[in-house]
Amino acid sequence: MRCLRRCALMLPLSAAISFLAVSCAPTKSSQCSQIIQIANEAGSEASKLTDAGENKNRSALLQAADTMEQAAQDMKALETQDKQLQEYQAGFIRMYRAYSQATREMLKARKDHSLSAAKAAREEVQQAGRLEKQLVTGINNYCHQS
Repeated sequence: MRCLRRCALMLPLSAAISFLAVSCAPTKSSQCSQIIQIANEAGSEASKLTDAGENKNRSALLQAADTMEQAAQDMKALETQDKQLQEYQAGFIRMYRAYSQATREMLKARKDHSLSAAKAAREEVQQAGRLEKQLVTGINNYCHQS
């Protein structure tokens, strides 16, 4: 009889604890939202600083590079459990760091009047841009699946 009462109390209690543990875990949707929010904020800020790529001012470009580096750090700080989202997260980190580094290399090449270094940096920016398109398309498709 004691066992029956104890079991009758333990079963609902353990079910409630399990429900709370599951409901507290971040959902795919919330993890998607966090990644997309960082990506949108970084893109918006960099675009604003550079007038959508039209502003070639050294200070603005350095601020844009700093924005990309900060986005990489913010993205790295996310605790993502979903394996596919972890891959997208890592891709965004690589892409932001590539943009930041290539921008700094481009500015150095301009300062040093090095055409070859400028071309190499431009190619790095273009590669980061291609990676960005793949990542944005991929994460949007993945996050909008049922």
